[in-house]
Amino acid sequence: MKNILKIHLAGISIILLILLIGRFVSSSSKQLILIYVSSFGFLALLSIMFVLSIPVLVKLKKNNFTVSLLVSRRWIGIYTFVFALIHVFLVFNFLFNWDINKIIQNPNRLFFGLGTISFLILAVMSATSNDKSVRILGKNWKRLHYLIYVVLVLIVIHSFNIGKIFMKNVVFQIIIGLMIVLIIIAKIKYRK
Repeated sequence: MKNILKIHLAGISIILLILLIGRFVSSSSKQLILIYVSSFGFLALLSIMFVLSIPVLVKLKKNNFTVSLLVSRRWIGIYTFVFALIHVFLVFNFLFNWDINKIIQNPNRLFFGLGTISFLILAVMSATSNDKSVRILGKNWKRLHYLIYVVLVLIVIHSFNIGKIFMKNVVFQIIIGLMIVLIIIAKIKYRK
């Protein structure tokens, strides 16, 4: 229970910190929205990478901290979905005014579609991140949650093509790409 409280405090603190920093660094409401949209999208991507790296961290250095991360992994995954949910809400509300036609007519609709598919998969994963779903789904629960790798690929394509702040920077793209490759190599190497 103590770990879960820490995860909630961390998740809520991160959200509040982004909202606060956005207010200080933006010079207009349009820029503020762009900062929020980009920050929560980028945070969702980083959170997916972090969730995937937790078992590797435990294998590399098993201690109280890494074990507590492993125990809290589902909640960290749920906050990953929360960050993605905030991102999607901001995009639909402020960039498209809830007008589906604006998305369909947008030249980047393919990349918005990839983001939407990723979001829907994350929603299902988040909704099934509980013991009852594990019991009901059995082996299929694990199969369902392996879709996180599909989400990761789709989000990388989505963000590399329409990211407005972080992912427009080639250095960030290279760093994110290398980190993903390292995580996947480590997961293969340290597989049970």
